[in-house]
Amino acid sequence: MEERDAGSIEAFDSLFTTNHIQMMKVLLPYLKPQQQGALAVCIKVMELNYTLSFLKNHPHAMPFFPLQPDGASKLWDELLPFCSPGERETVESMKNMMQNLSRMQEMMEMMQTVQEMFPDGMDPENMDLTSIMELLGNNISGKEDSDGRTG
Repeated sequence: MEERDAGSIEAFDSLFTTNHIQMMKVLLPYLKPQQQGALAVCIKVMELNYTLSFLKNHPHAMPFFPLQPDGASKLWDELLPFCSPGERETVESMKNMMQNLSRMQEMMEMMQTVQEMFPDGMDPENMDLTSIMELLGNNISGKEDSDGRTG
């Protein structure tokens, strides 16, 4: 199985546990199998109690997990190692869909920029290279042309 990025999982676990609970987890493999089950249940109950108490005393604790700037793409990548083959296909489809939507948004922004660069009545398809370079030069420098338009 591929290596899992446990960073966000470890951050979550460390927020909702105590050192004593962690010590009991370390102790767990040293017990007899019949004792391990009882201690495992005890650990989970203690984690639940601690979590409920923590959230009651810190109702706005979740900002410890800020949104990542690379957002959804990273989310899908972090979910993949935990997915079954069927779920993996769905997650990869969602990731591709989100990437395509992002590309479309970038293209729309580019189209808006092009429309701003070519004011009313100018058809960029029918302009020669010299006219385009001249227009781009005026737009970059912010100079007005002879008609008083700011390029």
